[in-house]
Amino acid sequence: MGHRFRIKVYDNKPQSLCYGCKACEQICPRGAISMPADREGFWYPEINTYLCVDCGLCQKSCPTQDENLMKWLHPMPSTVDAAWNRCLEERLKSTSGGLFFLIAESWIKQGGIVFGADFDSELRVFHHGVGRVEELKNLRGSKYVQSDVRDSFAEAEKMLMRGEKVMYSGTPCQIAGLKSFLGTDYDNLITVDLVCHGVPSPLFFAEYLQWCGDKFGSPVKKFLFRDKKRSGWRAYVSIILKNGLHKSFKVGEDLYSHHFHVGNISRRSCYSCQYSRGERVGDITLSDFWNSEKYYRELKKERKYGYNLVMCNTHKGRNLYEAIKCGVEFIECDTKVAVSGDVRLRHPEEAPDLREEIFELLNDREQGFDNRKVRQKQSFIRRLVPDFVINVVREIQAIR
Repeated sequence: MGHRFRIKVYDNKPQSLCYGCKACEQICPRGAISMPADREGFWYPEINTYLCVDCGLCQKSCPTQDENLMKWLHPMPSTVDAAWNRCLEERLKSTSGGLFFLIAESWIKQGGIVFGADFDSELRVFHHGVGRVEELKNLRGSKYVQSDVRDSFAEAEKMLMRGEKVMYSGTPCQIAGLKSFLGTDYDNLITVDLVCHGVPSPLFFAEYLQWCGDKFGSPVKKFLFRDKKRSGWRAYVSIILKNGLHKSFKVGEDLYSHHFHVGNISRRSCYSCQYSRGERVGDITLSDFWNSEKYYRELKKERKYGYNLVMCNTHKGRNLYEAIKCGVEFIECDTKVAVSGDVRLRHPEEAPDLREEIFELLNDREQGFDNRKVRQKQSFIRRLVPDFVINVVREIQAIR
């Protein structure tokens, strides 16, 4: 009698390339595939060989497969937009320029459903669909943790087959997983991908929240990965505790955000991601527009409150974007500027030297986040110069 479980669903790709999109789990007609988390907190497929009938649907739905990569990628447009929501209040509530909320709000007002990343009651990040603008507010704002898509691909498929309008937003591997799961590009489906820096470990985030709760004497109620209230788009993290206290930190001071930004806690497949490229899988791509102010000086003053890179990769994407442009300020830019400004539009980033050790230290219950190798270092000058001085200098630079 053979082993009951295999950790690989098929044999032409190594496990390290798996994106954890859960397309295979959702498409299996026998329920033979589960996605337990490994010791780093990332989900990987495990197959029950007693239930498997070798139908091959898991492989056909997987975004690691070369045929799926070529099938769903779109050519790069010749121009992109640097764009931001005309409503400053909405822009301030968003991570970048507020374009996702504007596009998704328009979709809901047309009777559509929007799928995106949200927090559950335990601050775990997961995907689900919403049909009201009030619910949409929970999907707004970046969540720098790998989102659990759960059964959202299957749920979206049921809606599409009923003729409902569906928007699905996520990382490019999630969008590729959705499209491969569906097997066809529905007319009533619109997809929005982001230029992904890598998906951090849900376990690392959960452990960090626990550490913060112990450190501050109260459980964490809300975590804002980029809070604009203190100094606009400048990189601040805010933690709201259940006792009402509000803690704000520069990214350089917040342990979790530091390790995310330097790439220490990403999934293994992120370092070889086939979707870190200029050809995109979504109908629309949204992101920060890095370094664009170097080429378009009028963008310098807009950086304070954030703006989006908007790439319209299909006619569907272009039509939806054009429909909401009355609420958008924008500057048309050469796509080459976007590609040159963001390495993830050219190729994936390499795994940092500290990555493996960081995950080893994650399970160190005696030191954990207090370990000196986990804690980040700031330069002597950066520790001496007050935040307000740095922000004043940045504002002067922006208007020069």
